[in-house]
Amino acid sequence: MALATTPHSTTDPGLAARTASVSELLGALVADLDPDTLLGSDAASLYADFARIERLVVAAKTLLAPRIAASGHWEDEGHRSPAGLLAILEGGPAGQARRTLETGQRLHTLPSVEEAMREGRLSGQKAAEIAEAATMDPRGESQLLAGSEDEPLQATRERCQRFRATASNDDPLAAAQRVHAARSFTHWTDTDGAFHYKGQDTPERGAALLARLVPTANRLRDARRAAAADATATPTHESEAALRADALHFLVTGGAEASEPADAVEPSLPTADTLIDRPAPATVIVRVDADALQRGHPLPGELCEIDGQGPIPVPSARALAVDSFLSVVFTGAGDITAVSHQGRTVNRRLRTALVFRDRTCVVPGCGMAYGLEIDHVEGWALGGSTELGNLALLCTHHHRLKTFEGWVLARLGPTDEDPRWSFTPMPPFGQEPDLGLDRREYDPPPEATPRK
Repeated sequence: MALATTPHSTTDPGLAARTASVSELLGALVADLDPDTLLGSDAASLYADFARIERLVVAAKTLLAPRIAASGHWEDEGHRSPAGLLAILEGGPAGQARRTLETGQRLHTLPSVEEAMREGRLSGQKAAEIAEAATMDPRGESQLLAGSEDEPLQATRERCQRFRATASNDDPLAAAQRVHAARSFTHWTDTDGAFHYKGQDTPERGAALLARLVPTANRLRDARRAAAADATATPTHESEAALRADALHFLVTGGAEASEPADAVEPSLPTADTLIDRPAPATVIVRVDADALQRGHPLPGELCEIDGQGPIPVPSARALAVDSFLSVVFTGAGDITAVSHQGRTVNRRLRTALVFRDRTCVVPGCGMAYGLEIDHVEGWALGGSTELGNLALLCTHHHRLKTFEGWVLARLGPTDEDPRWSFTPMPPFGQEPDLGLDRREYDPPPEATPRK
């Protein structure tokens, strides 16, 4: 990649004008685009044209990034790294900008990869994979490029992985050290509030994780199928990915027995007994308007969010208060009105009594004995207390129905020896108990009782 040897204080006027002209033309084209007037084949053809334009734009950014880094302009702008400035300029994550910079810095020894990018034949992701692999042995550049233009990204990635493994045969220890040094775990929250995570680690640690994760997911599936077979309700079918997410949560939070060997054939699932000695969760800080918490949902301008994670539904905030140390920052009109430290974790004595009484999910017909969660029958925001009479064990499925879909759990039995429970859907709107809408006009209203 050829870089200018004589630095300029301003962009080449001719190049700047051409870039501005292209940008203006492309902007007008997108403004006039009306997809509903196109045939599917025409839309697909235009999509391919725009994809090539996108590849050319990525190529230009990849060529420019090393010059920005070498010039020190990022320091003059007050950024801690070149990737920080690049991320601000394109409005994307710093990790993506860093990879663009790294790819650009590798191109000076990979002329064929640079040429393929300049011609719009390689996407940024493919170029990054090929450049990273070819840097280990530039003699394999042509081999890595062959066929990469037309094959799926995953196929290119797999070929590059195999090439890196072969290129490392002369020094396998160095390769292992490189992989270990690059181990990572990152997480972020998307626009819907979903928690995402990704990472990488050494092959042996990955194998040890899968040796526990896969059998745990398998046992979880078998347990749920068995519970569904005994229930009258229609069983819930869950994907393998969802089961593995539950299994990972159990393993990380200590729900599954961590003392078992990694190669255990049948790892334990979290039973009711594991709730007794489970350590208290860490403190979670929730910022919420008091009115929103009581109402059940925020109005425009009101807050309900986990500090540092972003907005969450009010039912999620209530669920966090079930068995955790919760710091609630009450706000109103943008100001902090109160701070409450809700030490609501259920102590060991109550856990023991609760496990002794319930043993399994209390929903009639369920009987699920694994992955149980403690529920406050009457929620915290409604004045529910942390005492045995207001606690119950629910499986994750029924706990979610109660928390997010309005299902009602009620105790019918008179004693702890015979508690008996009902679990019913939310009544239709306007037919909630004691509203008076489901009574005849001449029926007297029930006698009002003061709320505790």
